[in-house]
Amino acid sequence: MKKLLKYIFVLSLGILCFTTNDIQAQESAPTYQSLISSGDKEFSKQEYIKAKTYYQEALRLKPNDASAKSKLDKTLQKIREENKKEEQFFEHIDNADNFYANNDLDKALAEYNKALKIFPKDEYALGKKEEITTFLKNEKDKLDEFNEMVTLGDNLLKAEKYAEAVMQYESALKIYPNNSAAQAKYKDAKTQKEAFDSKVNEFDRLTAQGKDLALRKRYAEAIASYEQALQIFPNESDISATINELQTKKNIADSYNAKITEADAYYEDRSYNEARDAYQSALTVIADDSYALGMIARIDEIVNSPEYRKIQNDKAKIDNDFANFIGKGETAEGQKNYEQALAYYVKALELKPNNAEALAKKKNAEDMILYAEQQRKELERQAAAEAEKQRKAQIQNLINTGNQQITDKKYADAESTFNQVLALDPNNATATEKLGVIAGFYEEIQRQKQENYNMAMSEGRYAMDSWNFAEAIRQYNIALANKPGDEAATQQLALAQQSENQRLAGLQNEYNGYVAKGDAQFQTKNYDKAIELYTKAIQLNTGNPYPSNKIREIGEMLKANKIMDLVTSSETIANGETKRYEFQPVDASTRRGNYLLIKGKNLGERQFIMYVSYGSPNGRSGGFTVTVPKNQDVNDFIIRIGSQYKWFSEDNTWIEILPENGSIEITTMEITKGN
Repeated sequence: MKKLLKYIFVLSLGILCFTTNDIQAQESAPTYQSLISSGDKEFSKQEYIKAKTYYQEALRLKPNDASAKSKLDKTLQKIREENKKEEQFFEHIDNADNFYANNDLDKALAEYNKALKIFPKDEYALGKKEEITTFLKNEKDKLDEFNEMVTLGDNLLKAEKYAEAVMQYESALKIYPNNSAAQAKYKDAKTQKEAFDSKVNEFDRLTAQGKDLALRKRYAEAIASYEQALQIFPNESDISATINELQTKKNIADSYNAKITEADAYYEDRSYNEARDAYQSALTVIADDSYALGMIARIDEIVNSPEYRKIQNDKAKIDNDFANFIGKGETAEGQKNYEQALAYYVKALELKPNNAEALAKKKNAEDMILYAEQQRKELERQAAAEAEKQRKAQIQNLINTGNQQITDKKYADAESTFNQVLALDPNNATATEKLGVIAGFYEEIQRQKQENYNMAMSEGRYAMDSWNFAEAIRQYNIALANKPGDEAATQQLALAQQSENQRLAGLQNEYNGYVAKGDAQFQTKNYDKAIELYTKAIQLNTGNPYPSNKIREIGEMLKANKIMDLVTSSETIANGETKRYEFQPVDASTRRGNYLLIKGKNLGERQFIMYVSYGSPNGRSGGFTVTVPKNQDVNDFIIRIGSQYKWFSEDNTWIEILPENGSIEITTMEITKGN
């Protein structure tokens, strides 16, 4: 059974820095103390080889002295770091020489400077740096003049002074005719000048067009032209003012036209009182309007005539009948009886042929009738299309299933499947052909079942001999599936089940022990130890989900208690490369319960060691070693960093990762805490 979880548990480096009190606590002979003192002096002068010798001599006098061992380990670490510095130095020198050979002097100078940061007194790097610096100084005046012209051109270009910018770039190219950057800027300036000239021409065309439309009182079109012009040059305040002025005129014209249209409709409908009010309202928009005044005078003449009174009586009856028909139509429409509603609206229009409300309701009822008919036809079409689509899909799925069943030699199932195809499509050639093929396979079916039975019985016996009772149970079930009721398979299955029950019973005590120890570590918040014990319980393969659930619970708890993220997106750290992650010190009250969670993937094909160190501006405080497995999975590394004295006693501000003999891709790194 595959492991459900892959956790890598960390081992302490044991490289803790001891305090002065710890050193004073060591009672030592003068000769031992002299050697330690001499080693410390050489270490402080960075003479690590000499310091190593003194510490080794001290260990010969006191072989098990922890302080001397710690100092020796720290010295050996410094020696390894010095070797890595030499490798980095020569790598920068090689890069610089290559850049120098290719006449890429700026990059060469940068690489020589990087090398000198490692070994500041190296004569070769100093000489090369001086040689490049002298050459570059001789070019400085010419380059300064060139750069001054290019910079001026850039500023002119930003100020949209395109013609002047083009002239500056042309002058710069006379100094360095082949400078690709200046050539590109010159070309870009010319392109922008041409584009700007084109914009000016279009702007002028649109403003002229807007002015012409405004004179003809076509305000909406005029505003649209000016708005297009403003999109070209958004800072033209005169255009914005013109648009606002035209919008005011348009609003007045729109308001006046709307009121006149309303008044005319009332007048046509012989609703003279409403018409007179509407014409009067139009006069509030445009005072002394001759049309509105004339219509008001005409209405006054009509309403004061004897004929009008008769008309009003007739109109009252018409209004009443009209309202009745409209009301019945609305009721029918509310019940979605659009045919009946349409009939009522037609009757209403017979009384008031041009009534806008009745016309709108009639149009809406007609639209709803048409829409309902279209919906009905569309639903019928969709249903037919969907049914045909499903039929074809069902046929194809059955054919695919039948073909797979033939491939799997399940001929009886395939025969049933292809008969279902013919029930849906009696003339299906594929189904007819496949049924002919299946007819010749029944003898093979019986032979295959016997072969499957024999193989399953053999595999079952092998599994029983190997004490793999779960596999034996599976194989004997396969045998019974191919030969139902077989006495031998039935007996062997019962024996395998009995043996598996006995095996599980025997493992239960060991399983219970791991779980109990894991629970104890969990209760004392030693989550790394708890995970190790729960994992051992899982490996016993009892099928109990409890340890897996507890591991999941620990992971979720630590994630929920996250204090800070150090890595939130994937980062690759190459073999031998040291990557430092800096942060603000963790609150001292939580440090003892801190964990470091790392998710990482081995980018190679072999297992390697990853060093995890931490410290402050004063130097390294401590660390751990982590074994990175050779699988290609993203593994979880849980480090109980709060277990080390230097972590919770000092304000640490950085964590470093150093993979040795392999590269790693880190997707997540965070500092968290237990409950």
